[in-house]
Amino acid sequence: MSWVFIVLLIVASLIKVLAASAPSGVVEKVGKRFQLHPTLSHDVTVKQDGKALSEDKQRSLIDEFNQANFLEKYYYAPEPQGTPFEIEVKTDRYLIYPYPDRVDVFKYTKKKMFSYSLRSQTLQSQAAH
Repeated sequence: MSWVFIVLLIVASLIKVLAASAPSGVVEKVGKRFQLHPTLSHDVTVKQDGKALSEDKQRSLIDEFNQANFLEKYYYAPEPQGTPFEIEVKTDRYLIYPYPDRVDVFKYTKKKMFSYSLRSQTLQSQAAH
């Protein structure tokens, strides 16, 4: 009976060592999959009020979104106000609501919706427009 314990202990130790010494590329790939606020590429569609933005505005909005600081995840989504920016990626859709003090983001995946807030001076300044 003790040999079963020894084998399980060896297997658990090997799994722990392999997980702790995984290559950084593997860790990055797994981490990006579960990341709430990802870095978006420029090959996305950005709309506001159902109309596509110009290429320059779209590029600057994506850059500001990527550089924004993550503030907090909302466990109960706030009531959105105003007209959002809509960003469509392959599998996800983001609705961005800029306010003077924060930027609320609603991320829709295939089956779930996540909401969180960001801080970006440029995006927050667009709240008045």
